[in-house]
Amino acid sequence: MQTAAASAPRSVPLSRLTDNFLDGTSSVYLEELQRAWEADPKSVDESWDNFFQNFTGKAASSPGVSGQTIQESMRLLLLVRAYQVNGHMKAKLDPLGLDERVPPEDLNPALYGFTEADLDREFFIGVWRMSGFLSENRPVQTLRAILKRLEQAYCGTIGYEYMHISDREKCNWLREKIEQHVPSKYSKERQITILDRLIWGTKFENFLAQKWTAKRFGLEGCETLIPGMKEQIDRAADLGVESVVIGMPHRGRLNVLGNVVRKPLRQIFSEFAGGTKPAESGYSGSGDVKYHLGTSYDR
Repeated sequence: MQTAAASAPRSVPLSRLTDNFLDGTSSVYLEELQRAWEADPKSVDESWDNFFQNFTGKAASSPGVSGQTIQESMRLLLLVRAYQVNGHMKAKLDPLGLDERVPPEDLNPALYGFTEADLDREFFIGVWRMSGFLSENRPVQTLRAILKRLEQAYCGTIGYEYMHISDREKCNWLREKIEQHVPSKYSKERQITILDRLIWGTKFENFLAQKWTAKRFGLEGCETLIPGMKEQIDRAADLGVESVVIGMPHRGRLNVLGNVVRKPLRQIFSEFAGGTKPAESGYSGSGDVKYHLGTSYDR
C-alpha cells in the first residue's frame, strides 16, 4: 500500500468557513476571486493580492491591508450596507433641530467589532459589479475616511432609500450618483433664477393662506420643491426628455400646477373657488373635487 505524498497546504474554501458573515453570494464571489488569484496573482487588484496573501498566510510585512482578516472584510461590507439601507434614518431632515432621533444601532461600528484603534487602519473594500466608492480598484482607505464618506452620502440633509430596487443596473446608477456626488456650483445668474422660483412658490402659499384658510393643503416648509422640480425638468429637457408626467398628493398640488406646470393662476383660483373652467387653448383638466384638478401644458 502506497501512501500518497502530502499535498501542499491549501486555504479552506470560503464557503466552508463557519462565519455568519460569509453567506449568500459574498462567499461565492470571494471564492471565485481567490481561484483567479491562485492561478495568477496579477489578475486581481493589488489590494486583493495583499488580502489573499494575508488570508493564506503567505503575506510578508506588506503595508496597508496586511492585517485585514476575512472576517473584518465581511463585517466592513455589512457596515457599509447598513448605511446604504438605513442611513436615511440618521439623516438631518429637521432644519429646526427639534427631532431628537436615536440613530439605528446597526450604524454603530462597534456592533461590527471595530474600535477607536481601528479608525486609522487602512482597509480595502471592493465588491464585484458594485458602483459607488465600493466598486473594485478603488484606493485603500482608512476606516475613518470610509465612515466620513458614508456619513456625507447617507446622513446629510437628504435621506436616500433605494436598496429595495431589485434591478441591479438601476440600483448601481443611483448608488453612483449618491456616493460619488459632487455638489453643483451655480453661477450668480442661476442662483437668482432659483431664488426667483422660490419666491414665487412662497408668495403663492401666502396668498392661498389668506384667501382660503380652511380649504387648502399648503406647501409651507417644503417650498424648495418648486425650484427643485423646475431644475429637474430643465435638466431632463437638456438631456433629451420630451414628456414629463407628474403625479402627486394634495399637499402642494396647486403650487406645482401654477409654478411648475404653468397653469394660469387665474384659472386655478377660479376652479378652486368653484367657478367655471375657462376654455383656454392648450389647457385641459378634470376632477370631481378641487384637489383632483390637473392640467396638460406644452412648454
